[in-house]
Amino acid sequence: MSKSRLILIVSILILFVSIGIFLFVGKSSQHTADLSKIIDYSKINFAGEKVSFEGKYYYNLEKFEKELSVTRFNLYQFVLYHKREPLYIPYIEKKLKEAGIPDDFKYLAIAESGLRNESLSSAGAGGIWQFVPDTAKQYKLQVNDTVDERYNFELETDAAITYFKKLYADFHDWTLVAAAYNRWENGLRRALDDQKVTSYYDLYLNEETTRYLFRIIAIKYLMENRYEVFNTDELGDVFMAPKTKIIEVTELADIKDWCFSNKYDYAMTRQLNQWILWNTLPKGNWKIKVLDL
Repeated sequence: MSKSRLILIVSILILFVSIGIFLFVGKSSQHTADLSKIIDYSKINFAGEKVSFEGKYYYNLEKFEKELSVTRFNLYQFVLYHKREPLYIPYIEKKLKEAGIPDDFKYLAIAESGLRNESLSSAGAGGIWQFVPDTAKQYKLQVNDTVDERYNFELETDAAITYFKKLYADFHDWTLVAAAYNRWENGLRRALDDQKVTSYYDLYLNEETTRYLFRIIAIKYLMENRYEVFNTDELGDVFMAPKTKIIEVTELADIKDWCFSNKYDYAMTRQLNQWILWNTLPKGNWKIKVLDL
């Protein structure tokens, strides 16, 4: 091969590589762009309470941008938030609106569990809203060897809303309600009294609760602006819930046999009813979700 021909081939390859890099950078510029130059910080809020980033609240900027970066660049996890949203968020929005609770509380479900109904933490908190067993029982969810209603998404959502109302009656501030949901009301009350402040943003707290609100606010920003921050093809299609119906029963000796006799798919029935721990249901009033084909 002549030297001139080799130079020509190398030049063409360099040209194609350059074009490829240009297209990739152009396509990915949203991901690598500095959001701090795009965000209108005067509009950053939780439940209508604006977050201050100036003066004595200077470090709020670092806290917010840290959680924004952690959430934004964990693309795999964020894509799953996006995909799971239709399975749970519309129902949560409806229930929050009916209860008069700010819509932003739907983002607590994402922060708590990543919208994984089967989620169980190392501390024993379970379900979308991550109730521990004692709190679940306090809010009328059954948790025993046979059933665990923390994994009944609709029932746990009702329990969470009742809990939010109780916390608001105690604190009269929605930001403190969210913080108390993470810290427990007694711990948060002691911190407020000890430090003689009334605002979450004036508190010096443990790392988890300090990060909690800023993580929620970061999730809120990215979910609301996802199509400006991420490429649509990376987010992909969302998951859609199958069409289901409710069957009421009072007792089941063998759920597998019951599914077989009624022509319900057993595996799907168990997936739709993760609150049923074993293959039986004791006497009671049970609502089982099945496919409506």
